[in-house]
Amino acid sequence: MPLPFKRSKRLTLGTEIELQLVDNENYDLSHKADRLVEDIGDPKRVKHELTKSMVELNSSVHTNLGELLAELNELTGKIRAGAQRIDCDVCGGGRHLSNDWRQQVITDSERYKLLASRFGYLSKLACVFGQHIHIGVNDGDEAMYLCHAMTPYLPHLIALSASSPIYQGVDTLFASSRFSAQNSFPNYGCLEQIYNWDEFTLYYERLTSAGVIESIKDIYWDARPKPELGTVEIRVCDTPLHIHHAVTLAGYCRLLARYLLDNRQKVVAEYAAFTNYNKINACRHGFGADYVDPATLRRYSLTSHMLATFAALRPGVQNSEENALLDDVEHYVKIAVNDADHIRRLRHNGLQQEEVIKQLCHELLQPQH
Repeated sequence: MPLPFKRSKRLTLGTEIELQLVDNENYDLSHKADRLVEDIGDPKRVKHELTKSMVELNSSVHTNLGELLAELNELTGKIRAGAQRIDCDVCGGGRHLSNDWRQQVITDSERYKLLASRFGYLSKLACVFGQHIHIGVNDGDEAMYLCHAMTPYLPHLIALSASSPIYQGVDTLFASSRFSAQNSFPNYGCLEQIYNWDEFTLYYERLTSAGVIESIKDIYWDARPKPELGTVEIRVCDTPLHIHHAVTLAGYCRLLARYLLDNRQKVVAEYAAFTNYNKINACRHGFGADYVDPATLRRYSLTSHMLATFAALRPGVQNSEENALLDDVEHYVKIAVNDADHIRRLRHNGLQQEEVIKQLCHELLQPQH
């Protein structure tokens, strides 16, 4: 029998955002997440993550972006207030500017302790921060289609969210370096050539029977089905510096999903090398990346591919909110300055690390630049 898949209302939206917990003295990562999560007292919305310097906030299910933004702003405000009560603060960004992985403390949960036991130092290296976006779908077959159909657009989301240019105090020359902390895990990255829910069920049963995985949580694809939620989960985004921008990314994902479901075409199997090439270019260069179309082998700038996509999405917008969102994304791309560029500018303007991170804490709830 196929794995159960919870039916959701198509194109409903939710998001998870991993925030950095930093101390108020030198703005290094702090290990006080236990105290903060307990103080907030909302385990559905404010959760532990892999290490004790990470706090995850989870939205409820939404159809309206304004309501999603209001909820995330309220949650983030509570988290900041709670953090400040224990001499800490929170900020966005895909990586802490000088995190020493050796200093990280694994969260006291059975799952995270098991991961630490299984993967050793990789678990502490994986103290990086991302945004996961959930899109409601009707069934497992639709989920598998959308996972594949979204793949060509993952470089868009990488460039739009890139916010991890610095690692251990050194400029990596990447707009998003977060991937390097995760790509050593099994089942990370490109999804398998699985195109319907029966095939996924067989895949899942074989891997669990062999002890390769214990649950779907052990499948770390860039886009993966979440049958218990009835969603497709997009996992390539760095945590943005602004909550407003996180909502914009979620809204853009939904526009893409609607377009792909309304104009459904057969998914053609393609070499993973093309997907990896386009993703790594987006991580390295952000909006300045090259993009190769696997079908035609033509090379574009990623920016031109994004602008062409925006034009294709325009006829499908359903209200003024979506039209304004697409205007915002297009403006952001044309300016060609993402969060990674903003962090670099703060550094190049002579601010010390603690001053940069302090400013990022203050910017979290401010409107996007």
